[in-house]
Amino acid sequence: MKHKIFSGAFDVIDKIEEAGGEAYIVGGSVRDYLSNRTVGDIDIATSEPPQRIQEIFEKVIPVGIEHGTVIVRHRSCSYEVTTYRTEEGYEDFRRPDHVTFVRDIKLDLARRDFTMNAIAMDRHGNLVDPFHGREAIEKKKVIAVGNPVGRFREDPLRMMRAIRFASQLSFDIEGKTRDALLKESELLAHISIERIAIEMEKLYAGVDYKFGIKLLEETGLRHQLPILWGSNITKDIPGFPLSHWHEIIPYYLIQRPSLSIQAFIKSWKLSNATRRKAEHLVKALRMYDENQSVTPWLVYQLPEELYESFVNILFAIGWDDDKLTNRLYTIKRSLPIQAPQDLAFQAKDLISIFSKRKKGPWISEVMKEIEFYVVSGKVTNDYEKIKEWVIKWNPPASS
Repeated sequence: MKHKIFSGAFDVIDKIEEAGGEAYIVGGSVRDYLSNRTVGDIDIATSEPPQRIQEIFEKVIPVGIEHGTVIVRHRSCSYEVTTYRTEEGYEDFRRPDHVTFVRDIKLDLARRDFTMNAIAMDRHGNLVDPFHGREAIEKKKVIAVGNPVGRFREDPLRMMRAIRFASQLSFDIEGKTRDALLKESELLAHISIERIAIEMEKLYAGVDYKFGIKLLEETGLRHQLPILWGSNITKDIPGFPLSHWHEIIPYYLIQRPSLSIQAFIKSWKLSNATRRKAEHLVKALRMYDENQSVTPWLVYQLPEELYESFVNILFAIGWDDDKLTNRLYTIKRSLPIQAPQDLAFQAKDLISIFSKRKKGPWISEVMKEIEFYVVSGKVTNDYEKIKEWVIKWNPPASS
C-alpha cells in the first residue's frame, strides 16, 4: 500500500520515530489516496510537542505553536506537523476555547469532522481507522464523527464542508448527518461570509456540483447565503461546473438581470480582482450574445487568462461549442495589434493633427474608435492609413 507520493512524509515520520516519538499521515491526503484522487498537501500528526519537532528537524517554521502546529521542510517539500490534541468549547463557533495535547492518535482523530477525514496512516501504509472512515469512503458517504449535531455546533462551517465534499467526491450524506444539517442550518449565520465563500467556490467546481446545490436547498442552508437565499437556486443550476467566483457571478447575472456584480462583491466580501474579472467576462458575454459569435474585438478586450472562464460560463448557460477555446486563441494570434501601444498612430499624432482644438475627452474617444476599427480589420494598422481615416471619416467636432 506504500505509495511514492508519501515517501517524503514517511521520511519525516521515520525521523520522529527514531527520536522516540510517534507520527502518522492524517486528513485529506489519506482520504484522497483511498479514494484514488490526486493527493494534495500532506499533513502529519504526532505525539511530540512542537518544541521537540524543532529539535528533531533543521528546517522548521513555527506557524502555530500555540495550537501545536509547525511546518517541517524536507526534500524541498513542506509538511504541516501537529501534535495530537483534544479540543473543548467553541464559543466563537470556530476555534476551540481549550486545546489539550495528548499522546493517543485515536483521541486526536475523535475531534475531526467526518469519518473519512479521521483516518491515520503509519509509515508502513497501515491504517488507524477507529470510526470506519475507509468503509464510508467505499460506500461514498459523508458521515460525521460522533454526534453530528455536536460536530456542527462546534463549527457550523462543517455543514458547508459536508455539502462541498458531497459535490467534490460524489458522495451522499448519511441520514443522521443530513438530519443534523437541516436542524442546525441557522447556525451558519455565525460564520464569516469569507469562510463560506471559499466552500461555495469549491462546491460549484465539484464533479457533482448539481447534487451539492440541491443539498443547499434541501437542508435550508441556502437561506443563510447572501443574494441566493431569496429564491430556489435549484431552478438556476449551471449546466457546467464553475471553478471561480468570477465565473459564478456572470452566470447568475445572465440568469437574473436584476442582480449586479457589486451586489455579489459586497455581500460575499469578494476581492477587487474578482470584481474586475467578472466585469470583463460579463462584457464579453454580452458582446457574444449580441453578435452570436466571437468577434476580434471581443477577443482583443478579454484578457487571455479569462478565456477558459468565458468558455466555462457559455457551457454553463448551454451554448455548447467544443471548438470555441481554439477559436479564441486562433483569433488572438491573428489580431493586427495586441494592445493600444501597438497602434501605428498614437494620441500625440491625433493632437498634432488637431492642434487648435482644446485637449479633452475627445482624444481618448477617438483613439478608442481607432483601436476598434484597426482590431476589426476596417482600417490597416499603418500611420498614413489611420491618419487618412481620422481626417476623412472621423474629424473631431470643433470646440
